[in-house]
Amino acid sequence: MAIATALRHGEDDERRLEALGLSTELIHNGLRRGAERAANRSSQALKTAAGTDVYQDGMEDFNQLLVSGGWQRVEVDGQPRLLHPADALSFTISSGINVGSTYLRRGLRTRRKGKATRGSLMPRLPDPSLFEVENALDPAVLAARAAAAPFYFLLCERAPRGGGVHIELAQPANMTDGGSVNEWGDRIRVGFLPLEGDLSVFDQPDDEGPGEFDVSVEPR
Repeated sequence: MAIATALRHGEDDERRLEALGLSTELIHNGLRRGAERAANRSSQALKTAAGTDVYQDGMEDFNQLLVSGGWQRVEVDGQPRLLHPADALSFTISSGINVGSTYLRRGLRTRRKGKATRGSLMPRLPDPSLFEVENALDPAVLAARAAAAPFYFLLCERAPRGGGVHIELAQPANMTDGGSVNEWGDRIRVGFLPLEGDLSVFDQPDDEGPGEFDVSVEPR
């Protein structure tokens, strides 16, 4: 039986988030509306509703929070991402397994991902012309910049004993043949997000199902 130990968010994590124009408070504000709505769905809601709440509301709210700082919402191979104004990273929201914890037998991983995530594992050199001012807001240019920027998942998982959600900003480094990200480069832990309600939306089976946060937006 795997024994889990939570790894605490620390000052160094917060400094690293701030260097990227993020913070625990901002990330909580971006996730809270969708996560609370998902946690309080009735049993009459469609099975897809809760996962859609977390993903759709989260991406919308992050865009609203970050746009004034120069971030851009872009799509890379059909996968919506938010791009840092200086291309320091792009990210999207996803559920994860073993987020914010260290396990004796199991490590951090995602459920099945597709073409856009696999493409992010191959380094791409940015074209200098992408940074010409007159092309700055061209969708194709933004997508190319996002594809060249370091790509991260903002990973979320219900705490084992309930009460909230563990969060990490983590950079995929390798995928299994089945599409699960199982190796990581950079990992930045985000402060715990306390929530009330039914958090079973965060407990999906290993195969990507209708509740997976980014299902149907990343074509295979």
